[in-house]
Amino acid sequence: MKKILLVATATLFSTPAFAGVYVNTELNQGYTGSDYFGRAIDFHVGYEGGEKTSYYIQGGPTVLASEGINGTETEISGKVGLNHKATDKVGIYGELAGITAGDADNVYNLKAGVKYTF
Repeated sequence: MKKILLVATATLFSTPAFAGVYVNTELNQGYTGSDYFGRAIDFHVGYEGGEKTSYYIQGGPTVLASEGINGTETEISGKVGLNHKATDKVGIYGELAGITAGDADNVYNLKAGVKYTF
């Protein structure tokens, strides 16, 4: 009986690795000092997976609203990223993001870092 209870408890509280499709809605607002200058709302669908080295890719429409401009614009944006668990306490990550910009050149951002967990 104790073994059955132990197995049932372990099964209930274990967290399997997740891999699959997800939806991500994200709001970003920009300020210079205390002056608001705009916002972007992402409506992305993505896929993620991996264990020691995890990855994700997501994309979809982004609604932009700028201060002083009546109405909004919709562009297409996306992100790809990796996170490598170098040790139990150290992770190395990177992300490349981009968005269309109407008639102007597309905009890209690169992020990379090291995270130490205490």
